[in-house]
Amino acid sequence: MLPVLNGDIIDQILLHLTDPDPLTGEYKSHGLRYLYPCIFVNREWCGLAMRILWQQPFNFEPLRAAKAMETYLKCLNYQEKVELSENGIDIDLLFQNRIGFYDDEEEVNNNFTNRNRMALDFITNSSEKPMFNYPKFLRRLYYENMYKSAEYICKYLSDLTRGDEEEEFCNVKEEELNELSEDDEIEEEEEGEVEEVEDFTIQAEVLVKSVLQLSQRKGARLNGLIFSPDSPYNDFEKYQLLENYSDMMEDVKSLDICCLFRKTYLFSIIGRMCHQVKHLHIHTFWSRHPDERHIDRTGEVIREMLSSQRKLESFHLESCKAYTRIFFPLLSLHNSSLRHIRFDQVDFRGCGEWKSVSECRNLELLEIIQCSNIDVEMVRPLISNNMLEKDFEVKYIWVNQSCKEFEEWVDKVHGIRDNLKLPNEYQKWGEASGSNNRICKRNI
Repeated sequence: MLPVLNGDIIDQILLHLTDPDPLTGEYKSHGLRYLYPCIFVNREWCGLAMRILWQQPFNFEPLRAAKAMETYLKCLNYQEKVELSENGIDIDLLFQNRIGFYDDEEEVNNNFTNRNRMALDFITNSSEKPMFNYPKFLRRLYYENMYKSAEYICKYLSDLTRGDEEEEFCNVKEEELNELSEDDEIEEEEEGEVEEVEDFTIQAEVLVKSVLQLSQRKGARLNGLIFSPDSPYNDFEKYQLLENYSDMMEDVKSLDICCLFRKTYLFSIIGRMCHQVKHLHIHTFWSRHPDERHIDRTGEVIREMLSSQRKLESFHLESCKAYTRIFFPLLSLHNSSLRHIRFDQVDFRGCGEWKSVSECRNLELLEIIQCSNIDVEMVRPLISNNMLEKDFEVKYIWVNQSCKEFEEWVDKVHGIRDNLKLPNEYQKWGEASGSNNRICKRNI
């Protein structure tokens, strides 16, 4: 008789199949294909596999994330469905028409089908009542993706309703149409030429609130939050509503923020909600601003966010240009807990000494990847520090220009260093465009 595996052991085996990030636990969609056969082993394996499959259901383009939201909506109680209906969101209509859901888009996006296999069948339960408590499984929330999937569903429902209205209009008796005067017909045609783009922001917000409320009520506890603001406009309310669900956010350990569109209020909101972040990844801070006070204000709100964290263990700054200088003083806030610091495609122009880095007495790994404008005065506190642990590791990868003193120090501590050489014309193009050599980005 074969020995029965403990549930915790099975869970670790299944997690290993997804090849998750060792720090954040995030996994890529291609890793999930190994879990599908596990669903059919037995009831226990099925339950464990489904829990992992549904940890990050919105980590996909809106088309596929909407399938996850459709299943979430099946978990709503009667009163919650009524509230959505009162706001013009008829989810029963969505369920009745789910067979045709996404057909056109699936054909258009066929190129993504083989590359991104998570879900149409496994992420969605076809029965009326879901077999599992899917909202409880939520662990990592890709917030903007969830919002986009809500907008997608609202647009789909609007198209369904409009289609019914057009069909009803076509059934009007021909003699009634003939009663329209020629002038009226011309006026209608002219009005029809100007088609307004329908905005589903308000309805999407109602839908997102409903899903967040459902997830919190069902027992979801997040350990990862991923933000990627996609609008240059003020959308404070979009992020403020998260504070109503702070119970679900209080255990967040991993935080990923894209700053292509800078949202200072987002940092403040996160600081009020989350206090146990251990792994912070901030990226795409490319823009420059002529007013230094603007940059300083950003530094103040990020300081508020970092000050509210109990013990930050890893800090990853990627693709940063004008705002780099604000982060060095902030590292000293967690100099006793930081173990991993990574600067990737960062422009250090205008930065002071790396004293805060040298003061991280428990630092185990420092990575400087494809960064620019490093000089000896910056790194002097670091290369003069003899107090670093003996198992301290450093990785230094540069493009074309390097700080020789820093190179020598990397050799001294037996670190890894490498030079990615590019033709001068590519180097000049990268500096002029602010790309900071992104064209030579590779897996490092």
